[in-house]
Amino acid sequence: MSYEHLLSPGRIGAMELRNRLIMAPMGEELGDENGEVSDDQAAYLEARAKGGMAVVMLGSVGVAHPVGCSNKRQTAISEDRFIPSWRRAADRVHAQGAKIAMQLTHAGKMGLQDTMAGRPMWVPSAPGPTTIDPLYGMVTAEEGAMMAEPFMAPTSNPHYRVMDHDDIATVIDQFAAAAVRAREAGVDAVELHSGHGYLIDAFLSPTVNSRYDEYGGSVENRARFLEEILTEIRRRVGNDYPVWVRLNSTEVGIDGIVLDDALYNARVAAAAGADAIHVSAYHDPGIATGPTDSYGPHVPELLVPNAAAVKAAVDVPVIAVGRISPEAADRHIAEGRYDFVAMGRKILADPDLPNKLAAGRAEDVRPCVYHYRCIGNIFLRVGTRCAGNGFLGREDELTAEAAPAARKVLVIGAGPSGMETARVAALRGHEVILAEASDRLGGRWALASATSDVNAELMEWFERQLDQLGVDVRLDARLDASGVSALSPDAVVVAVGGRWGRPPVEGIDGPNVWGVDDLAPWLLDGDSLDAARVTVLGGDLPGLGVTETAHHQGAEVTVIESGPAFGFSLGLPGRWRVVDDLGQAGVNLVAGAEVVAVTDDGVVWRANGADQTTPADLVVVTSELAADTSLADELRSGGIEVHAVGDCAQPGFLEGAMRSAVELAAGL
Repeated sequence: MSYEHLLSPGRIGAMELRNRLIMAPMGEELGDENGEVSDDQAAYLEARAKGGMAVVMLGSVGVAHPVGCSNKRQTAISEDRFIPSWRRAADRVHAQGAKIAMQLTHAGKMGLQDTMAGRPMWVPSAPGPTTIDPLYGMVTAEEGAMMAEPFMAPTSNPHYRVMDHDDIATVIDQFAAAAVRAREAGVDAVELHSGHGYLIDAFLSPTVNSRYDEYGGSVENRARFLEEILTEIRRRVGNDYPVWVRLNSTEVGIDGIVLDDALYNARVAAAAGADAIHVSAYHDPGIATGPTDSYGPHVPELLVPNAAAVKAAVDVPVIAVGRISPEAADRHIAEGRYDFVAMGRKILADPDLPNKLAAGRAEDVRPCVYHYRCIGNIFLRVGTRCAGNGFLGREDELTAEAAPAARKVLVIGAGPSGMETARVAALRGHEVILAEASDRLGGRWALASATSDVNAELMEWFERQLDQLGVDVRLDARLDASGVSALSPDAVVVAVGGRWGRPPVEGIDGPNVWGVDDLAPWLLDGDSLDAARVTVLGGDLPGLGVTETAHHQGAEVTVIESGPAFGFSLGLPGRWRVVDDLGQAGVNLVAGAEVVAVTDDGVVWRANGADQTTPADLVVVTSELAADTSLADELRSGGIEVHAVGDCAQPGFLEGAMRSAVELAAGL
């Protein structure tokens, strides 16, 4: 494809843009704790500007910092002291030919930093009770502690301040002053975050806003706060500074904003001076699957019809968002359904996506694997990361720039850690040999690629990259110390994966029990499953992949997990999505259970002091993975420079594999 529509120049207000690709505003927790733009954030933005985005944007920039902030590393523009760090970031972005924008935010009832400090959270009216989805409890103890941090500090005091007219005037002034500072800092545009449950959205939502004055009740009154903010911003910055708004087009799971409300709000915003409308969505915050049904949809193009409806209602450009592929975006723009596409997850996975499209190399775009680590880390209040891109958030620290001297690097094992090590080492100019004991790339991760379309896409991407880079791939090459010595490498990277075992229980070695290494004939060679009832031991990613595949092939599946959570290597929204989908499909999920024995009748397990038996024709063990440094240790004893990455060094599945590979290969 030429992507002629997606890559065509565009315009928002007075701002000329080189294409129609905008980096979606995302919380990333990469800022300095004092609210300034950090070097990591500047590098994160610069990498995507260099990759060809028209606009790069930081999300959730506080206009009243520290008041109204949701996270401890939230960036701010509430005082003049923040301007220099923004100017430095703007300079780095502008040097790459892109524009920089900031999303102005007051968190309102989402202001967890206010709770932590004992300050009131500002709201239009007192919130009602919230019903909490039991899925929210599907977290590890460490994750639970991280999520609970704002409520556990000695100063914590969750309470609200219902805003009076003076408070409303104060916040209007804060937003307008923030826009002025953004312009002074060289930032090219601002977006008002008027969705996702934050303060402006709280006024817009009929579920949250129960005021009886001129700011509540009718849709006209609920939109007044947004209208007055835009009017004041325009009064201070004039008409030539680009300002747009992000609005909910619907609120999933509650009797909240509907599309007709959104169309009205969009018209009001445009009339008050918004240069564009960014069409998003929100949800009942008590529902754990809400993020993947609204602003971070799991279903591709979920929000496109809403963007098209807004486009038909306003005379300003419309920005669409929500798992939209470049191919779909090009088609939709050509059809006039919207004008720009905001990309989040895809541009985190591959910051060079626009340039690769422009060069006719769409097949070289690293696919997103939708592990939701990027979004999930925000729930945990830590810096964003990507399961498939180990460089994310560390673009200054880790690079693929040419090495000072080319070396001969032998990588043993062609799973994801081995392939990524080989790829990055080759990018840096090293001569790379990639040796794999089996007859196919992927190692055991080939099994994962057989259970997931997005994993299969990443597998195909790796194959292309290694071929293009001229990596010397050797299959059916099981190497020992003498074989390594014969190749005379300067450095050896061991990436052979971990050791898969079985729990020490009666019957675990029976003929009806498979380990991970027994799955290849079924998953890779096309053998029939030939089992009506399957019990999977282990509920993390390998177990869930087996579960989904067996279920799709018609088996009745039970998953038994000793811990409190399933899919705990996934980011939280992805975990909750998968668990809910499996439960809705009829998969039996048993957490907190100890396997006692495997018998001819099935699996005996214990929970809450009681034994139960789950009938099974086949038992698949995916729960016992340990590091395996035996080859690395053997090679080191021979005086060779040896490194270990991936599961053989420390089990971490795809995310751990990619991170450890990048950390090593960037320094070789």
